[in-house]
Amino acid sequence: IAASLGLHATHFEYSYSVFGLNVGDSHDDGAATVSYPLDLQFGITDRFSLGLCLEPGRYIDSAGTHPNSFFIAGITPRFYLVNKDHFAWLLNADLGFSALRIGDVRSGSKVYDDSYVGGHFRLGTQVQVYFGNTFGINFGMKLAAHSMKWRDRAPEDPGLANLNYAAKLSTSGVQFQLGLQVKL
Repeated sequence: IAASLGLHATHFEYSYSVFGLNVGDSHDDGAATVSYPLDLQFGITDRFSLGLCLEPGRYIDSAGTHPNSFFIAGITPRFYLVNKDHFAWLLNADLGFSALRIGDVRSGSKVYDDSYVGGHFRLGTQVQVYFGNTFGINFGMKLAAHSMKWRDRAPEDPGLANLNYAAKLSTSGVQFQLGLQVKL
């Protein structure tokens, strides 16, 4: 169990069609993330483990205007540069699925929730220190990239369906993690 703080550059682009004309725009911004990863690992050898990361969290955009939540699930291989009884230093990767829901999206007088889905890739390093044989702490840093396409709007917005609306959110940045761990 851990807490993670991330700093990301964001790129948002959208397009739609009006009377056969394609209209679109894009903009760049920044965001911070706060998340709570749960990482389960299975040691295959002294130098390699494979696991699953489940990570709920939220974005804090530069304007702080939209409530949101995200969920990440990924496969996490680890290679241990040092793996001793009370200390480990490792390299890790994370490849998987990302989902984002942004609330309070306004279109005219109506308010909607937009959903985005896509993939992510993270590459990082982590240090683990154990106090005894079972309990320890970890500190890590990951470079992260996410690419999510707009999936739907709730409640349904019939105007968007008629406009052939499409959008994509891409982020890249760094995440810092501090957590507790248990070795079984």
